[in-house]
Amino acid sequence: MTTLSADERATLASSVRAACTRLLPEHRLRAVAYEAPMADRGFDRALWQALCAQVGVAAIGIPESDQDDHRPAVAHAVIGHEMGRTLAPVPFLSSAVLATRLLTATGGAADVLDDMGSGMRTAAAGVPLRCGRVREDELPVAVNHGGRWRLSGSISHVLGAASAQDIVVLAEYDGQQRLYLVDRDQPGVSVAAQPVLDATRPMATVDLDAAAARHLAAHRPVEDIVEDSLRYSIAVLTAEQVGAAERVLEMAVEYARVRRQFDRPIGSFQVIKHRCADMLVELEMARSASLAAVEAIDAADPDASWLVSMAKAVCSETLRDAAHANLQIHGGIGFTWEHAAGLYVKRARTDEVLFGLPTAHWTVLTQSAAMIGMAS
Repeated sequence: MTTLSADERATLASSVRAACTRLLPEHRLRAVAYEAPMADRGFDRALWQALCAQVGVAAIGIPESDQDDHRPAVAHAVIGHEMGRTLAPVPFLSSAVLATRLLTATGGAADVLDDMGSGMRTAAAGVPLRCGRVREDELPVAVNHGGRWRLSGSISHVLGAASAQDIVVLAEYDGQQRLYLVDRDQPGVSVAAQPVLDATRPMATVDLDAAAARHLAAHRPVEDIVEDSLRYSIAVLTAEQVGAAERVLEMAVEYARVRRQFDRPIGSFQVIKHRCADMLVELEMARSASLAAVEAIDAADPDASWLVSMAKAVCSETLRDAAHANLQIHGGIGFTWEHAAGLYVKRARTDEVLFGLPTAHWTVLTQSAAMIGMAS
């Protein structure tokens, strides 16, 4: 798949939005996120199957052949935008984006990718991270017993692991980083859901005790594959953040139109007008930053690294500020459990931390600027 035209983007967005609107009313979102059994919490299987069957969201990231000029970042961003609007509790980012990216960059997992593309299986990426960077001192250890690989170690905060059938694990072997595929349903593998702020972003701890694994052969340094996959996933995450911020602004404006105080809609008061206007300006800045990052990824632009960091910082701050402003515009009702405003605050805070705080990405941006300045 090459990059999409404007009409193709609109058609894809419309298809995803229609499915989410039809299958994910707010009461369904709450039931999946907070009332489902722990193993299924945060995973709407019916919605995921519909999105995979009707739109092909899980197959978009899988090239048809090794020679395919595959540039799916824009398509993933379009889908992510719609996922963010509805806080869709599906393993799009964890499985269809990050895990798929790791698997397609290596070899030996074609059978798993086929099942993932159809929506029959999902995978999670077991990569120890802190501030968006790989924690090399926390990597599981791989051992080779006569050609059979075994992994031991523990990885926390693995996105989507509780409902995944496979875990793509970054492990250390003989002083080098390697990627392995672990079937969750086997002795030596334990997955425990972790308490999280945003239940629509489920995370889990993965414990491996001499678990059987399949080595994923890499034709370039594994460190580069992991870094590229994380960068790609961050770019898609920024599109989700833009979608969530867009929906938050709509909620604020809709409420400001109907809520009356002193015999006037509160939207007629200057302070509310300015608050909504500020939200719109920040939203459009975030939208531009996210689009620049995503298009740079598809174009293999050498500036993609700092563009992605800029987008992550800008989009995280935009969604955080918009979610808080929306809560304040709604007043007391916005703080209640029954109102959706709080769900977006939880998503904003979770996404702000995911793959590195804005401060970490601003640091990357300033370092890149300094290097460019020195080179010139």
